Amino acid sequence: MGSGSLASAAGASSESDSPPSLVEDFTHPGADQILADHGLRVYKGDGNIWFSSSRLYESPEGRCPVGEIQVEKALDVLPYGVYFCFQTRGAEGYLTLEVPATFGIRGGGVSLKATADLGADGEQTFEIQPNEYVGIEPGHQGEKPEAILVELRLTSGVS
Repeated sequence: MGSGSLASAAGASSESDSPPSLVEDFTHPGADQILADHGLRVYKGDGNIWFSSSRLYESPEGRCPVGEIQVEKALDVLPYGVYFCFQTRGAEGYLTLEVPATFGIRGGGVSLKATADLGADGEQTFEIQPNEYVGIEPGHQGEKPEAILVELRLTSGVS
């Protein structure tokens, strides 16, 4: 075999041999499917917080497992609420999302900051300790809560 054929064989490549693109836009994997299946808009994050499941109030599964972040959303019809569950990795991370009618969040395994748009009252950040429940905006006189959760951020220690 001549050196010319070795060089051409070594120079041959296919798309599967190419490295993946270095451009990362941090879009949450499966965001369109999560919206279609669960009615939850997830946008961007660093991969350390990700959607794991949703559970209707009164469902056999109950609340999210301890150690996962649990976001509670009010619904207009029975069962009147849904839990969105998020798993985490590490002590720092973020996820931008949109959860209208948010009225409570339970922290996961590490400290958390949750930012919500409270309508006329502007944005507010809530500091949540591991496995602690924090009420967000309960609504007024039977009205559905107006708060829209817009970001979850893990912190190595809430300050």
